[in-house]
Amino acid sequence: MSKQQIKKRYLPEVVESIIKSIELEVLEDDSIVFIGQSLVNRGISGSKWSEFKQSQADNIGVIQAMHRVESILEHRIVTRALDNKINTTMAIFLLKNKYNWRDSKVIDNNITIRPILGGNSNTPVKPV
Repeated sequence: MSKQQIKKRYLPEVVESIIKSIELEVLEDDSIVFIGQSLVNRGISGSKWSEFKQSQADNIGVIQAMHRVESILEHRIVTRALDNKINTTMAIFLLKNKYNWRDSKVIDNNITIRPILGGNSNTPVKPV
């Protein structure tokens, strides 16, 4: 069997235990800013987080714990970037890719049409 054919499955109880221990670790160790750090410390691939989330979708306690972990880490990234404790570019990259942050676009839909010839140039003209 190749490595791709072997896919490790985790029992729901094991996933719940892993998530709870990650939550405790994140609360105790403020040097963690990326969930992959906690997963790799346990010998688990960083991509397993999303798999755990899908497999535990019905377990409200686990999902809430996962959201708490994500919120803590997201907050750490933002505050450390603002305090110049971590690279701002890397913080932006993480926030966009892991926490679905997006650049906002401000579109001004207010248009004032002014006549080219004659009249008071400060009086807006309504389009027909």
